[in-house]
Amino acid sequence: MGTAPKTAAPAAGRAATKKELPEHFKAYKHVWVFIEQERGQVHPVSWELMGAGRKLADKLKVDLAAVVIGPEGEATQSAAAESFCYGADLVYMVADDLLADYRNESYTKALTDVVNTYKPEILLLGATTLGRDLAGSVATTLLTGLTADCTELDVDTDGSLAATRPTFGGSLLCTIYTLNYRPQMATVRPRVMPMPERVVRPVGRVVSHPLGLVEDDIVTKVLSFLPDRDSAKSNLAYADVVVAGGLGLGSPENFQLVRQLATVLGAEYGCSRPLVQKGWVTSDRQIGQTGKTIRPKLYIAAGISGAIQHRVGVEGADLIVAINTDRNAPIFDFAHMGIVTDAIRLLPALTAAFRARLSPHSRDRIAS
Repeated sequence: MGTAPKTAAPAAGRAATKKELPEHFKAYKHVWVFIEQERGQVHPVSWELMGAGRKLADKLKVDLAAVVIGPEGEATQSAAAESFCYGADLVYMVADDLLADYRNESYTKALTDVVNTYKPEILLLGATTLGRDLAGSVATTLLTGLTADCTELDVDTDGSLAATRPTFGGSLLCTIYTLNYRPQMATVRPRVMPMPERVVRPVGRVVSHPLGLVEDDIVTKVLSFLPDRDSAKSNLAYADVVVAGGLGLGSPENFQLVRQLATVLGAEYGCSRPLVQKGWVTSDRQIGQTGKTIRPKLYIAAGISGAIQHRVGVEGADLIVAINTDRNAPIFDFAHMGIVTDAIRLLPALTAAFRARLSPHSRDRIAS
C-alpha cells in the first residue's frame, strides 16, 4: 500500500503571513502627517509629505490629517491653516508654550497622546534631525513599527502601508510592512517626494488637544538657542541646479573642476559617498541615501558610477546629465543624457562655454 505524497510546505515570508489585526487596532483609520515647525518656520518636507499622504488617503478612501504641535500663538495657527492649502481634511493641534522649543519628552507626550486618542492608521514624519528623533521615540512608546528613510510609499492590496527603502548599504531596495500593529509609521527624507501644488483653501476643522504637562514634568531644559553656524553651508536639497563629482575624477584637485562649473552656473555642488569617505569633500555635500536627496531641474554627474545608494538620492531630478568613461556605468541606466568621455577633459570645456555664453543675469534662467 503506497503512502500519500507529502504536500509542499507553505512559502515563508509575507505571503504566508496572515494579517490578523487585534480587535483594538481595527478602529485605527486615516492618514496623518506630522507638521514639523521650529521657531515659526514649517519645514518643507512636511508639505512634501502632505502630497504623499493625500495619495495614500485617496487610495484608502479615508481622511488626510495634519498634526501641528507648537507654542500658543500666530505661528502655530498659521501652520494649521497652511495645512489645508496642502490638502488636509482636518488638523489635530497641540498648542502650549511648553512646546516653544523641541524637547523629546514634551513632543513625544503630545504626539503619542493624540495618536492614542484619535487612532490613525498611518503616521508620516520627515526624516530630519527632529523628525528622526521624534519618530523613534513615538514608535517605541506606542510599541509599533517604524520604517525609516523611505524612498517610496504605497498601499498594498490589503490596505497595508508598503514602505520602500534601500538596505544592505544601498545595494538593494526592500519594501517593509507593519502587519499587526498600528499606527504604521514611516519617515521620508526631504526632497524624496515632490512638492504638491499649494491651493488656497479656507481653514477647515481643527481639533485641539491639551498637552497635559507642566514644566516640572520635563527633565530637559532649554537654556538658550544657538543657531547652527553651518546651517547655510549648502542648499543641495532645494537647489535648482546641482553639479556633482565622484571617484572617476581621480583626485581632490580635480574635484575643483566641479566647483568651477557650479560657480559659473550659479549652482550648488555635491559628491558621491566615496569622496566624503576619502576626506575630499565635507559630508554636507554628499548626495545619496546616506547624504542629501535632491530634486533639481538639472543635475550634472561627473565621474559617478551611479550605484543604488546614489540613484535614490537623485532620480527625482528633471534632467540628469551623466559624464563617465565607462559606457556600462549604472548611472547611464537612469540618466536622461549620457556622455561617454573623460570628465576631467569635458568639465573645463563646459565651464569655458558657459562662462562665454552666460551673463550674471541669465544664470537665474538656466533651470527655468
